[in-house]
Amino acid sequence: MTRARKTFAIVGGIVVAFLVGFGWQFVRAHGLQGQLDQAQKELTFQRMEATLGAATIEAQRGGFEPARQLASDFFTRLQGAIETVPDNEKSPLREILQQRDAVITELSRSDGQSGAVLASLFVRYRAAVGEAPVTPAATPVAPATAPATPAAP
Repeated sequence: MTRARKTFAIVGGIVVAFLVGFGWQFVRAHGLQGQLDQAQKELTFQRMEATLGAATIEAQRGGFEPARQLASDFFTRLQGAIETVPDNEKSPLREILQQRDAVITELSRSDGQSGAVLASLFVRYRAAVGEAPVTPAATPVAPATAPATPAAP
């Protein structure tokens, strides 16, 4: 074997090894990118759920201005996130988004029914994103009782 052929074989082997390593890393990176995109999408929808839940709690407590701000944030995020869902899942989310003006107006007017409206939206949102509906507990939780203190003699 001539010196040129040896050099060519060594360089060729290095190039092939590089290409195999590059291909393997590319496939791995592509898979991880898909997982990251899915995780970011799930995080976006979980944050929106938490925001809507917080708005509901604030409205039910009588904090209408914080509830209005949280609801506005929810609707703004929902408007941007609708484009990331498949077409068959967009309809229920758009129906929720159509209630934006009415909900914001109720909260601006400090309407006592706005908490119930937000709670209804919360349940509809969870159903729209495919989560189990929130249901009240079947049995109420008994309040904790303080241990009896012995009577002083």
